[in-house]
Amino acid sequence: MLQTRSVGGPKPRRLPGKKRNRTAKIAPYVFISPYFFIYIAFSLFPIIYTFAISLNDWNGFNNPVYVGAKNYLALLKDERFFGALKNTLLFMAMIIPIQIVLGLVVAVILSSRKMVFKHGYRLLNFLPYLTTPIALGVIFGLMFDPQFGSINAILSGLGLIKDNINWMAEAWPARIMVSLITIWKYYGYTSILFLAGITNINPVLYEAADMDGANPFQRFFSITLPQLKPVTVFIVLTTMIGCFQIFEEPFMLFTAGQGAVIVGGPDNSCLSGIWLVYDTAFGNVMRFGYGSSISYGLFVFIAVMAMIANKLMTRGEDR
Repeated sequence: MLQTRSVGGPKPRRLPGKKRNRTAKIAPYVFISPYFFIYIAFSLFPIIYTFAISLNDWNGFNNPVYVGAKNYLALLKDERFFGALKNTLLFMAMIIPIQIVLGLVVAVILSSRKMVFKHGYRLLNFLPYLTTPIALGVIFGLMFDPQFGSINAILSGLGLIKDNINWMAEAWPARIMVSLITIWKYYGYTSILFLAGITNINPVLYEAADMDGANPFQRFFSITLPQLKPVTVFIVLTTMIGCFQIFEEPFMLFTAGQGAVIVGGPDNSCLSGIWLVYDTAFGNVMRFGYGSSISYGLFVFIAVMAMIANKLMTRGEDR
């Protein structure tokens, strides 16, 4: 009798049932393990190591000297640290309301069905967020120049000021300048988040409002704003945290042409927590231990502020 052969070669061997089940259980962890390795190496280990450094007196070159909680006790008496927290709270009061209102208005405009060239305007709206800090320092340094800047020229033309404002040498003008730059850079990012929230609102709600004869303002305050509450809470919290991370904009602004840096701006009015950490750890006298303790002090303060804000904004909601 003729014997037939199967086409395609021998059939692949199957693993036994137990080995196959074991492989199926282990495979997901093998694929996800690179993430954990990267997280441990670049996030978890630096956090733990920073806390270990904060318990030492170390300049990065000599052997570290263990001092225990001495750095944290010194932090409680540090006027510059509390001044940086005060400046950050002032920045929050000036930045958060304007940035949220401006981002929300822009998002509503860009989500309108009557808006033409939506995608082009969305791109232009987001471009400031991509601007490098060096460019920001150069551009806004020229705009706010006390002698030849366009800002003083506009304010003088409108009759709002008589004498030019020296934005770089006075405390409150410097704070206003940094706040305006921060708002200009990040309002586009805020509007993108609001735009994503608006596009996820059920259109049936707007159709029902149209049938009831609601005008655009009634639709906004009765449908859009309440539906955006989760997005608003997220934006407020992230903007608060972002205010504590202000560093690049004032640092570039107050870097003189000769390379000298006015640390903290005039009268330390623009000294932020991150700038204080940088100046302490990498300044003329490098104090890695004390700089690390400032980082953890900022972490605790930010965590407390974020929890309080989240509690106030989500009060009365069902858990």
